[in-house]
Amino acid sequence: MKYILLLIIILPIEIFACSAFFSDGASKFFAKNFDWAAGEGYIIVNKSGQKKFAYGLRGNNQASWTSKYGSLTFNQIGKEFPYGGMNEKGLVIEQLWLSQSMYQDNKNQTISELEWIQYQLDNYATVDEIISHINDLTIKPIATIHYFIADRTGNSAVIDFVEGQTIISRKQGKNQVITNDTYLSSEKYYESLLTPVNPESRTHLDRYCQIKSKLSQIEVENHQQAFEILALSAENKPTYKTYWTIVYDLSNFKIYYKSNSNPGIKEINVNDLDFQPQSILSGCDINKEAFKLQEYTSEMNEHQFFTSMKMMGVKLDNQLGATHQMNPDQHRIDKVYQDNYMDLTINFVSRTGSGNILYTLLQGEENYKFRKGTKSGMITIHKKENKKILYNVPKGEYAVACYQDSDLDNKMDKKLFGIPKNYGFSRNKKGFFGTPPKYEDTKIDLFEDTEIVIKIR
Repeated sequence: MKYILLLIIILPIEIFACSAFFSDGASKFFAKNFDWAAGEGYIIVNKSGQKKFAYGLRGNNQASWTSKYGSLTFNQIGKEFPYGGMNEKGLVIEQLWLSQSMYQDNKNQTISELEWIQYQLDNYATVDEIISHINDLTIKPIATIHYFIADRTGNSAVIDFVEGQTIISRKQGKNQVITNDTYLSSEKYYESLLTPVNPESRTHLDRYCQIKSKLSQIEVENHQQAFEILALSAENKPTYKTYWTIVYDLSNFKIYYKSNSNPGIKEINVNDLDFQPQSILSGCDINKEAFKLQEYTSEMNEHQFFTSMKMMGVKLDNQLGATHQMNPDQHRIDKVYQDNYMDLTINFVSRTGSGNILYTLLQGEENYKFRKGTKSGMITIHKKENKKILYNVPKGEYAVACYQDSDLDNKMDKKLFGIPKNYGFSRNKKGFFGTPPKYEDTKIDLFEDTEIVIKIR
């Protein structure tokens, strides 16, 4: 008998990379490679004294605040949705992709994952202040990330969100590094490494080791050295590459950056910027040959916002979203987003607690028939019961399929005669001798936030 393996309905997992480190020497440097599928962006000067609401993506209990500090941020999705930046007190925040992030629900006001960055830069001056207020808001994300923060006193910390809990990892020693796994997992991998660091690898854990190993050998004395260290782990693939490299000199309130299309290093003196409430909103295209501020207009912001939403494939009320970014002083609800998306919580129950679980959502019977997944991913497990929240799932009718790769050989485990084992479907249905069950037996309606259990057998 010819078996239809579940493996063919699991989509390849997209891995996006970023690398960052903080060096607490005579001068304090925070450096990051921004690795992504696109390189457009603006550097924006954000003013103090601005009344703001978080954008209404989830529910109607959005955070509100008035910016205490001005900041300079690096933005690709438009104003108020920064990827990172530095405020006038020398606090730096950056984000890096982390597919397994599962955010803590604090049962209070909500904010999206990128607006959270702007909120911290607007309100706090130190790492300690951020940590003391870490549970003041609940993050409701579109994409899953973790955060890296540092200040002029030499403090830094990685903020991870693991199984619905917020994990704070403060810097130990003179340096701290992070890529695209949790800090604790990255440290465990580095400490258990028995072979020399592989300089050619671009996995997130090997990039972590490359940078940490280099920092153990030298003290970063200037921004040029920081660029050289990040160059060791830069990406240059057809689908994504290192589009920006940013070095924050916290001691001297300076920022250095370069882009893939303009690799010359540009310098920004943060002390020269005007953060006053009545100043003109200004910005600079990150890919220009020199840093030169000009008025940041609604047209510039719309272009960033519309282009990014199209690339990400996310449905929003684009005009409302772009308007809110330029004038965030009103409470606005995006009905287009709320009408189109929900969150799915999956509780995976397996016989053994080791290896990886790979999963995919297949929307509708046609996609199920042709093994075409809508959203796929992988989680590393260390126990028999594991929870995963899939954020930003388009509402509709789905089937969910998964399997456990217990021995980490990237293959489906099999029994006698090649029959697949350690797999599962929604509604805990199975087919005959390893064949997928009928779609009608596995389908689930996802039109509101939903939690399900899948037993892997």
